[in-house]
Amino acid sequence: MDERTRKALQIYTEEANERLEAVEAGLLDMERQGASASEDLVNRVFRDAHSMKAGANLLGLSNIESLTHRLENVLDELRFGRLSLSTHLVTDLLEAVDSLKDMLASPGAGNAADISTVDANLSRWLA
Repeated sequence: MDERTRKALQIYTEEANERLEAVEAGLLDMERQGASASEDLVNRVFRDAHSMKAGANLLGLSNIESLTHRLENVLDELRFGRLSLSTHLVTDLLEAVDSLKDMLASPGAGNAADISTVDANLSRWLA
């Protein structure tokens, strides 16, 4: 990996970790607020996931991109009222956040991580 790519990866990792913290805090707020969670809150969490996905795509971090894409899809269903907020849903979303944090701890190795269980848990909400 050349120096430019290494620097881009470092910047992405720092930003993605900040976004994940915001996603996690937002999900916990959504869980506390339940059905009265604001549209703005859901949209903020969605945008953070979307930004993470885009950066992962640019850097070839396929597992991070795939999992954030699935997270984004579930959040999109919430945004448009096709899914209702529940503790079980938030738990699955937070598990995805934990998996993303693990992959960001070593982004190069993240492409080898097994995300199948977390991905399946999120996919279940999209069926």
